[in-house]
Amino acid sequence: MWKIIKINFLVGFFLILFVEIILISLNFFFDGVPMYRHFKITENELIPYKKKKFKENNIDTLDKFYIESFEGYNKKKYLNEYLNKNQVSQNNIGWMKGADINFPIFLDINRCRENKNENYIYSDVVLIGDSSLFGYSVASPYDIVGKLRTLNSNKKFLNLGVPGSGPLGQVNHLKRVTKDSEFENLIWFFVEANDYHDRDPYAKCGYHHNEPESLFRKFNENKDIFLPLKIFFSEHFRGLASFAKLFISYEDKFNLNKKEYEETTKQLKIYLDKKNVKNKYLYYLPYYNRHSYKNDFFIHPNVKKLNVLRDDVKEIVTKYGFKFIDGNDAVEHIKNKKNLYHYGYQTHYNAKGYTLTAQHLSDILNLNNN
Repeated sequence: MWKIIKINFLVGFFLILFVEIILISLNFFFDGVPMYRHFKITENELIPYKKKKFKENNIDTLDKFYIESFEGYNKKKYLNEYLNKNQVSQNNIGWMKGADINFPIFLDINRCRENKNENYIYSDVVLIGDSSLFGYSVASPYDIVGKLRTLNSNKKFLNLGVPGSGPLGQVNHLKRVTKDSEFENLIWFFVEANDYHDRDPYAKCGYHHNEPESLFRKFNENKDIFLPLKIFFSEHFRGLASFAKLFISYEDKFNLNKKEYEETTKQLKIYLDKKNVKNKYLYYLPYYNRHSYKNDFFIHPNVKKLNVLRDDVKEIVTKYGFKFIDGNDAVEHIKNKKNLYHYGYQTHYNAKGYTLTAQHLSDILNLNNN
C-alpha cells in the first residue's frame, strides 16, 4: 500500500515538475502579455498589490524619480505651488488620478491641458493625439508635453491631446481650435493600441476626474483572498498563452482602414499647407502588446501584424509629406519594457515612458530645425 502511495507521489511530483519546466521555458522564450484581463484583475486591484510587494522586496520602479518628486507635499501645498507657478485661478483647475499621485491640471480657454492663451496665437509646435499625448496619469513636467517644454524652454508648445479621440476627431479638433493660430511644426501621434480602428469624427477637450481627498493615491482594501493566486497564474501562464497564439489567425486583427486614414491624412495636409506649416511629423507610439513579447529568437505573429500596421501608417503619411518617427526607438534600450507601464499593467506609459518619448522627440525637433 505504502509503496503504491510513494510511486503515485513520485509520479505526481515529476509530472508537476515537468509542467513547471515547460511553463518556465515558454515564459523564457516568448514572455508575452500577462493574463490579467482573462482572470478579471482590474487596475485598481493589481496596482496596490504590486506597490505593496515592491515595497516589501525593495524593488524600485522606473518612475521612482517621479514619485519621489512629491515627497514633502500634501494636496494643499502642492496645489498652491502649482497655482502660483502657472499663474492660474483655482476655478480653472481639474484633477487627475494617477497610479501613485493625484494631481491638478489647469484647463485652458478650450479646456485642453495646460496651455497658455498665447499658445493659441503662436506656437513653435502643435501636437495632436489621444490620452497618451494628453499625459494621462502623470503630472507635469513629466508628461510628454511638459517634458518637451522643460527641454526646450525657448519654444512654445500647444498640447491638443484629447483622451478617447481617434485620428479623424483629432484633425477636426485641430481645425476648430487653431483657425487663427500660427505654428511652425505639427506632431501627430498615432497610438498603436487603438488608433487603427477609432473612426469617431468628434473630439473635445475637458477631460478630468473628480477632486480626490489626498495627493497620494489611496486604494480601497481588496478583500479577494484569491487575488495573489490569480495574479500568479496570470503571469505564470503568459508564455503558454503566447505559444497558443502562434496558432491563431491575425488576419482580422490590427487592421487599418487605409482608405479612411489616407483621406484623413490628405485633409490634414491640405489644412497645414494653407497655414504654411513648415514641418509635419507622425509619431508612432508603440503599445504594451508589442513590448510584452520577446524578439530574441523569432518575431511573434502578434508583433508581425503590428509591424504591418506600422508600415501601413508609414506608407500613407510619408506619401503626404509627413516625417515618420518610430517611437519604439525611444525605449529600445529598456530591457523589460513592461516596466514602462504603471506596475506592469496594460495601460498608459508611466513617467519614465513619457520622459523617454519627450527626449526622443526633442532630439528630432532640434536636429531638423537647426
